[in-house]
Amino acid sequence: MERHYHLLYPMRAVLVSCAYGDKENIITAAWCFPLSMDPLLFGISLSKKRFSYSIIEKSMEFVINIPGEELAEAVEICGTTSGRNSDKWHTAKLTRDGSMAVKAPSVLECLASIECKVINTFETGDHVVFVGEALHVKKRKSGKGIYTTTDGLKII
Repeated sequence: MERHYHLLYPMRAVLVSCAYGDKENIITAAWCFPLSMDPLLFGISLSKKRFSYSIIEKSMEFVINIPGEELAEAVEICGTTSGRNSDKWHTAKLTRDGSMAVKAPSVLECLASIECKVINTFETGDHVVFVGEALHVKKRKSGKGIYTTTDGLKII
């Protein structure tokens, strides 16, 4: 089957962190998008097969972390390794930063983090869109973003 969604690429790659009980994970996601300015809402689209899906479904919260160009290797690791059997925080050499509004940690090395509470979900074929209301935004620094393209990750 041809992957027509690639017609919309490049798309910003983000790191979505989540936690529930003793489970934590970080997943690289390109399907992350603004939905509303008032209230400030963001959507992330995840497959039900992903470990992060089950964590977010239970916790009803997540953090969108915006990586800068120096985190390209970490973005690759978090997008190609499963968190079911590994600690991506350790493998990707990322630092947990306490969140103000949710239990999931944010990523200290990222340019910014958006802490979200899930207010709605929509099943969309083989993915589920989690609609998150931004409860707290941390801006740490400015820099170039990482984008996923049909050829892999690019700095733009």
